[in-house]
This record gives sequence, C-alpha cells and structure tokens, in this order.
Amino acid sequence: MFIIDPDLNAEMKVMLRAIKIKLGKVPPHWKLYAGINPIRFKMFMDEINYLSSHKRINPDFFTFLRYATACKHGFGYCEKFNHDYLISLGYTPKQLEAVATSADALPLDERHRALFVEALATMDDPARFGKDAIAKLSDFGWNDADIFDALDHASFLFKFHKILEAYLK
Repeated sequence: MFIIDPDLNAEMKVMLRAIKIKLGKVPPHWKLYAGINPIRFKMFMDEINYLSSHKRINPDFFTFLRYATACKHGFGYCEKFNHDYLISLGYTPKQLEAVATSADALPLDERHRALFVEALATMDDPARFGKDAIAKLSDFGWNDADIFDALDHASFLFKFHKILEAYLK
C-alpha cells in the first residue's frame, strides 16, 4: 500500500493496539505515521484527543469536518474511515450523504452548523474570511479559539492527504 513498511517500536505497537480496541481498526495511514515518526504521531493523537474532548465544540463536529472535506476532495481513505466512525456513533447513511453534498445538512444544532459552513467555505476561499465572518460566528457564541480550532482542523486534512499521496505506491 505504501512505499515503505512501517517499523513500529514497542510503544507504538501498544498505542495502536489501544486504538484498535477503541475504534475497531487502525487506519493504515496511522500505522505508517506511527512507524515513521512516533513523536509526531503522539502529537497527532494528542490533537485528536483535544478535539474529542473540546470544551465548547461537539466532538462529532470535527469528524464531520473531516468527512465532508474528504468527500469533497476525493480523499477516499479518510472518507471511509470517518463515514464508518460516524455510523458507529449513530448517524445514518442518509445524514452522511446529505452532509457530503451540503454543509447546511450538518445534523447538529444551528450554531455548530454556522461554524461548519464557515470552516468549509473558508477552506475553499480563505480570502472570504474576515471580520464579518468572525462577527457572525461570535453572534452564535463562538469565541476566537473555537473559530481557530474549526479552521485549523478543516485545513488539517489537506496537509495529511498530500503526505499520504507521497507515500502511496
């Protein structure tokens, strides 16, 4: 699958075993990442853990961001993984299909939907983001850190996808 075989150290084997227990599987690109650079993989997992326990943003929001971005840009590995994960959380295939084609279909509350729409639109056209967008999101109760976290995570997938493309056979 990749141009190199990951060489996992003992710590990464334990970490990936725990991920498999929690998620039911380990995405192959996570195994690659853990083998290439264990320190950076732990940082990545810290980021995922941070988002999964975000104090103000529903953790499902970030999974939906990854899913919608993957669908829109053809990042198949991430689309499938996040699709399956959202299904395991109780969302329906119909809900996921709707989100894949329209950010307005996010099955969370109105304030999350506003942040979702803005984050995805900003990835398509960063120049459109400005004080008006921030003011609108602030009206929904989002602060600067929340907005940054949404934009940061929406853009994360582009970087990760390019790195994986480089390592694919």
